[in-house]
This record gives sequence, structure tokens and C-alpha cells, in this order.
Amino acid sequence: MKRFLSVLLTLALLLSLVSVSAVAEGGKELLTLDVYDAAANFHGEQKGWFGKVVLDKFNIKLNIIAPQVVGNEVFATRAEEGNLGDIIVCDKKDMSDLLAQGLVRDISDKLPGCENIMKFKTQIDVYNKGLTGEDGKYYGIPSEMTDTSPTTLTDDVIYSSPMLRWDLYKEIGMPDLANLDDLLDALKKIQDAHPTNADNDPAYALTLWADWDGNDNMIGIANVVQLTTWYGEKIKQSAILKPDNTFIKIYDREGAYYKITKFLNKAFQMGLVDPESGEQNWDSVMNKLQTGRAYLMWYSWETGFWNSVDRLNDGTAFIFIPVADQLYYADADRYYGSDRMFGVGSKVEGEKYDRIMEFLDWYASPEGLTLQHAGIEGLNYTVGEDGKFVPFHDDALMANLPVPDAYVGEDGVVGYNDGNNAINQWIGSSICMNPNTGERYAIKFWDAYKKITMTEMKKEWQEKFGAEDAVAYMKKNNQLLASPSVDFTPAPDDNDIAALRVDANKTLCTYTWQLIFAENDDAFESLWDAMIEKMDGFGYETLYNYDVSVYQVEADAKAEAAKAVQ
Repeated sequence: MKRFLSVLLTLALLLSLVSVSAVAEGGKELLTLDVYDAAANFHGEQKGWFGKVVLDKFNIKLNIIAPQVVGNEVFATRAEEGNLGDIIVCDKKDMSDLLAQGLVRDISDKLPGCENIMKFKTQIDVYNKGLTGEDGKYYGIPSEMTDTSPTTLTDDVIYSSPMLRWDLYKEIGMPDLANLDDLLDALKKIQDAHPTNADNDPAYALTLWADWDGNDNMIGIANVVQLTTWYGEKIKQSAILKPDNTFIKIYDREGAYYKITKFLNKAFQMGLVDPESGEQNWDSVMNKLQTGRAYLMWYSWETGFWNSVDRLNDGTAFIFIPVADQLYYADADRYYGSDRMFGVGSKVEGEKYDRIMEFLDWYASPEGLTLQHAGIEGLNYTVGEDGKFVPFHDDALMANLPVPDAYVGEDGVVGYNDGNNAINQWIGSSICMNPNTGERYAIKFWDAYKKITMTEMKKEWQEKFGAEDAVAYMKKNNQLLASPSVDFTPAPDDNDIAALRVDANKTLCTYTWQLIFAENDDAFESLWDAMIEKMDGFGYETLYNYDVSVYQVEADAKAEAAKAVQ
């Protein structure tokens, strides 16, 4: 018996040595990475198909830490511990602070060897030189860089513009819209005719949400901030940049923040605003967009929650409807990247560091970008004989379609949307060229998609508005203000300015929601006066002057870039 046990122990030892040897010779131990992510709308371990892809390829699990979900207190807690995350996705403006706090590590030794990331070397060099003042010193990787140029406007739609459902717009007679009042009249006719969706749930012209307020280098509520661009104005923190390159205060009654808040209040007085607005979050709104419970969209990407090939074919898709008095502000291709960036936590070293850089380089590779922007072969698209992609289930996201069995992991999550990439930020933009297809990653640029979607609806739109697409219409009618891409990152606020900004944002957001729901015009104007008095009382003037001094530098750089191509 003792001899038998001895043999078993010997075999067990040999097996353990084989196992250790296998890991050492190429097998990689399971690694969980904390991803501190200012862009994420999900908190927790990456689920579903994208999690399985990363696990199968790298034996890595991603634990998403999302301050947008759990609150900004998580930053203070983790920063105090000296470990913000293994991978960090943050606003560019915060990067110098993170460096000063010792929360981000130098990646100069590894980054030059990342061939996929360094396809964007020009942009990365410019960003890091601005950050450190040194050549060849790397700390950050800008997000959503393009392979075009700083003055190119590739897209056929812009980030924000008014979009209506074509069938419903036709139903009310395809009226020409001179101004926002005409837009509201059109929306009222649509809502009156269709007070519910197909499932008999209440539907409204506008449905709003509050959980994005104060983001993206702007104070104020996001649903107002983004619509100010319909009148050629761009909010820069507490100031509004006008089309003539001058600044005005955000509460100026001559500015677009006032104009759009007044527009939303008039919509409320007309019964066109979802009564759950202001209390619901983005997840609730997303569900309403997917189920046809909102009749106005204003972000170009929102249409992805409704539009599909089938709906473009039957004419029920959303599409840009011009308003004659508008001047649409649009950023040119974000050649130097968006306002966010990727970094690596300062506590990372050794094998973990190697594997993070390997993962990030893959994340910027054609394979990684295809998964992020095009989806899964056999679900979202198929590959034609010419090697180009052909749309298959372009409604996979909005319908949360089940993914192929090979993409279902141990967690059992099968829905495409449920398992979508929770990092919610990319190194390469969707308008970059896919070297494997010769077409851009985004589906709307594929030849096959253009053929499929050259529907009767699009032909009717082209006939009605006399242009090939939204951007062509805007250019033709002098309604497009394209702003060149420049590398600009504002300096971080000092403590006094930061405190003022918190107060200004809180006050502006609180009053703006009250203004939207004001019972009449007199109440609206009274609230606006009270808001001005409150903001001025705690030093808004100081904050405004500071922001103008900061963002005038960017405005001047954009003006110079525009002159260079004239």
C-alpha cells in the first residue's frame, strides 16, 4: 500500500512539473486587468463575446472600473492607494495630473515596438511632446485617431444634427423647416398621430437623460450642450465659442445654450417631452430608441439603435432633416484623436506590463479594430469573393442578437449587445482604412452597404433636398462650419478653478432642468435671471475669463489650420 501511494505521489509531482513547464514554455496564466475607464457605461467584469475573445487570445479578463457608473469617488479612493488601474482610459486634460500623482507609467521602452499602435506615430509623437516637452518619451496613446488628415471631413453625416423618421416626416407632408418652431410643429404632428409605439408604449418627440451632464470639457446638461452646435457654436467648458472665433458667457441670452434650452422648454409646454426625462439614465433612453419611443434623434450614432437595412428599405429609418436657419458646427476628422487617451498604470511591471502592451497593440490591429467597429464575421457581416465585407445582421446591436456558439463563453452571455466591448473607447477610429478590405472599418463606408442602402427612401431624400447626403447638403447650402483638428490639451485646473467649475456646473445643470420644465415663458425668464445671479454670486466671471484664456489658444490654432488649406 505504501509503495502504491509513493507511486501516486511521484506521478502527481511529475504531472505538476509538466504543468509548470507548459506555462513557462508558452502557456500564459490567467490575468485579470483592472481597466479604469472614464468612457465606460458598464462597471464590472467584461461579459459575453468580447470577453471571450480577449480570454481566448490572451488569457486575460478585463475588470472595468467605470466612474460614470459608480461615481467619481472611485477615483479618489484608488488614487489614494496609488493604483488607479492597470490600463487607464482618461480625459487628455487629466493626464498631466495623473503623471504628477505617479499614477501612470512611462511606456517609452515598449511603445516603439508596438507596430499597430505606431501606425499613428505622428499623432502619438505630437501628443506626448506636448505632454512632456521631450521627443521619444511616451506616456499616453490618444484614442480614436484617424489615418486621414487634420482638415479632412470624411463622414457623410456630422456628430449632431436634427434627424426624423422618414416615413413619419412624409406622413405630415415633408414640410420645409425654417427654424426650431417649425421643427417643433412637425414633431407635434408626428406625436399627435403616433402617441404610442407599435407595442402601445407611450412615445414622445424628445426623451432626455441626465447622467452625461458636465462631461466632455463642457459644463451644463449634455442634451443642451450638443444641440448648441446646430447654430455654429461650441461650448468650451464655461464659455461658448462663436462662429467668428469670439467667446460669450454660457448664460448669455444671445447664445445657443439659451436658445436650445428655450427650444426644449417650448417642447415641454407643447407636451412633446418625455415626462421621465431628467430622472432616467442613458440605459432607459437607449431602450426607448430601440423600441421606437422617441421621434427626434440628434447624435449621428443614435441611429444605430434603430436604423437597419430593413428599415432603410421600408422607409422607417431616421435621417437628417435640415432646418434653414441653422449653421452646423462639425469637427473635422479627429486626426490627433478624441479628448480621451490610453495609459498604463504606474504599478504595472514585469510580465503584466508585457501582456498589457501586447493587448493594446492588438486592440489597434486590423483584427482588433474589425471586432470593435465591424463586429463578428458570420453575425454582423460576411466576406464576399472580392474580400470585402457584406452586411449580414446590421441590427445585431439594437436587437441584441445571439452570437455564434464559438463566441459564447463560460458566463453563458449570448446577446451581442450584452457582450459588446465595454471599454467603449478605441485607439483607431472607425473611419480608418482596413488594409484587409481596402475599405473603412465603419459599415456605412462599405460598397456593399452603399448598394444595399441606396433605397427608395434615400432616393426620395435626395430628390427632396437636392444633395447626395447630409454633409453634401450642408456644404451646398453654406450650412456647415467645419473645424480643423489640432492637437490641444488644456492645462489642468488649479484647486480654486476646479472648485469654481464644480459650483458652476452644478448650478447650471440644476437650473437648466428646472428651465426645461418651466410652466410658462415668464417662469422661464425668471429662472434664467435667478441662474445668472446665482452663478455670478460665486465667481463665474473668474471661471469664464480663465476658460477664455485657455481655449483662445485652441481657437487661434484652428483658425491658422483653416487658413493653411484655403
